[in-house]
Amino acid sequence: MTDSYVQFLRNHRAQTNDNQGSTHSATVETRYVKMPSDQQRWLHVKREKNGQLIALCENTQVTMIRSSDGYTYFKVADGTSDYVGETVCISDGNVDRFLSKTPPSRSSVTLSVKYGKRAHGISAPRGNEDLDQQWGSLTIPGGKTMTVTLNSVWNGRYSPIPAGIHRIMAPDAPHDSSYTKFYVDYAKQHGMGNVIADQVWFPIELAGSRGNSTRYVHIGNLSEGCVTVYALEHWNDVYNFLISHRLPDTRGRYVANLEVTK
Repeated sequence: MTDSYVQFLRNHRAQTNDNQGSTHSATVETRYVKMPSDQQRWLHVKREKNGQLIALCENTQVTMIRSSDGYTYFKVADGTSDYVGETVCISDGNVDRFLSKTPPSRSSVTLSVKYGKRAHGISAPRGNEDLDQQWGSLTIPGGKTMTVTLNSVWNGRYSPIPAGIHRIMAPDAPHDSSYTKFYVDYAKQHGMGNVIADQVWFPIELAGSRGNSTRYVHIGNLSEGCVTVYALEHWNDVYNFLISHRLPDTRGRYVANLEVTK
């Protein structure tokens, strides 16, 4: 059965108006990527220009264009991916499953990180590896606080995130699953529940800089200067909070502020 929006597109194709000096309106609908039942929370779409498969994170804004030959085409309208402005498509049957009319919350929200002590810790998911950790605590608005590590590698290349008010960016592309899949497996095997979106890393834009600093908010026990959510059972809370927000007037590029204190 043809889904409701595909049928709408087929019934409302705009006609080109060649009459000089006259205008006509076309129906444009905005939707947002939603993947509520997908483990990884990325929507894989096909680029119109070359057929390449790419991934869009949840709550990416898209503008519907047309339905043709079993596929629905839409434009990537915001975010941090390399494909903003491009036309992509998915099969007609997946439109109402994965593209929602409900936007993310557009409000100014702040995650708080407070430095703790520097001390060694044994990481069970990493085969009882002994890591020299700069510990910290991360608090989500509403009161939930969890353990994070701010650095685990002290070879001069990495350092803990500096104090200040930074910004957390929307995810750009899936990260290599070999960095995090074993945390998902460990959590499931040890009664911590089903960890989602382990390949979603949120880039951090440091205060006074522009763009991705190569520091991230992500799940794990080893940090290379990132805000790494050590408490595996709380990663879903962090992911769901961040992905459901966009800072106002940032074209979907930023999800939250990040206040770091010592």
